[in-house]
Amino acid sequence: MRVLPEERPHVIVGDGITALAFLEICAPAPGQQVVVLGEAASDLGRGLAYAKGTPGTPWRYAYLLNSPADDIDPDFAKWLAARWDQITETMEGRAPDWLGAAQPLIARGDLYGVNAPREFYGDFMAERAEAAIARLAAQGATVELINDQALALEVSGKGVTLRTKAGREIVASGLDVAPGGPSTMRFAGDDSAFSAPSVFGHEDRIAAHIRRGAEIFCVGGNAAMLDVLRLCQSLRDEADLRFVACTPDGEIPAPLVPRLPRKLTEPRLTKGHARAETFLAEVAAEIARAAEAGDEMREIRAGFRAHFLANPLTDYVPDPEEARHVPGKLRLWLRGGTRDTIADMHRFVAAGSARVIKAMVSAIEPGAEGATVLLRDAQGQEHRHETGFVVNCAGAGPNSRFDPLSEDMLRQGLITLCPTTRGIRVGPGCQTNAPGVRYLSPVTSEIGGDVVAMPLFDAHMLRAYVARAASGI
Repeated sequence: MRVLPEERPHVIVGDGITALAFLEICAPAPGQQVVVLGEAASDLGRGLAYAKGTPGTPWRYAYLLNSPADDIDPDFAKWLAARWDQITETMEGRAPDWLGAAQPLIARGDLYGVNAPREFYGDFMAERAEAAIARLAAQGATVELINDQALALEVSGKGVTLRTKAGREIVASGLDVAPGGPSTMRFAGDDSAFSAPSVFGHEDRIAAHIRRGAEIFCVGGNAAMLDVLRLCQSLRDEADLRFVACTPDGEIPAPLVPRLPRKLTEPRLTKGHARAETFLAEVAAEIARAAEAGDEMREIRAGFRAHFLANPLTDYVPDPEEARHVPGKLRLWLRGGTRDTIADMHRFVAAGSARVIKAMVSAIEPGAEGATVLLRDAQGQEHRHETGFVVNCAGAGPNSRFDPLSEDMLRQGLITLCPTTRGIRVGPGCQTNAPGVRYLSPVTSEIGGDVVAMPLFDAHMLRAYVARAASGI
């Protein structure tokens, strides 16, 4: 067991964009050590979503950001434009043809509007991590990146003791916990010879079935489903694709289409609603009004995001329990995805090489040469769908689990779970019930009594709330 020295470092748990954001606001005492502990801490800033792909694989740069570059971060858009020649060279000749899809934006001089491959955003965040570490070193602090998993913590008179998978014990002066989201909702039979529980980490196995010409069936219609489609496109000619997405509403996200000049929808909302339903009716009317006025979903979504970052949801729905019924609807109504892949999906549906099924999946039965998906339609009727290979893209659900440290903190009552939203509640400034311990993750749903209106599966919003935590807001 390795025990870190007694100078009591400040510790950040995580390896993604939120952990990096906490490092960027870190203000250690001269000579103090800062420890970043995460399963891939040596690649701080990338996390799972923006990790480096495997060199030589056809799908290495296939996965795209859901939003245009400047919607993610204006600094990233500038970074991308400054390296455009290098990026063009990297992407030349790849399938699917990302450069070809970007040509209308390039022709308008709108490089900031492209949906960049996610690995490039990881490269940008890795550079930010290097800059943050260099800044702290110049201030006399040291930063150590430890590849390990935090399992539990103990609060005592001497501070917070963090215990890890590798047997480390770290006594911290302060702790910022920045884990990822919950596990994917699982289905019986979703990990077999003809099914995979997710796309990430299972690409080689999925690719073998794509190459053999099997129909690929995705459970869910979210961004992960679009990633599977991109994986298919990187391996097969479009005319040979056989692709199915199964979603409860039979729909796929709206494309986030950038336009020049940039515009944000400006919602006109009334404060002081006694019930969530009246507020949601007003929101629905505002979304419809914006769409009728010609606003694209990118403009509507970004406008509502900016509005709720500036105006707490509880201003509009003061009763917290009523307010908790709002975020789920907003996430559904304002969901969007990469323009490139959604345009392709619509094109494939029109051509008959892809289709969308409106149903709920209850289980998956592996067979000798494929799988059978058990479905229930909107009328409650059960159906069986024979397919080649199933990929679980369902996202979180009732049986999802958090990371080990979050589960430990929930057991101790250091953070709490909202029974309505299934999100995690923390205090002002992301403080937990343990002194000197802050917590922020994509499933944080309440901060200091304010219900987060738009769930935090959004890089821009996570970084905004970290910046507020620095001020204790």
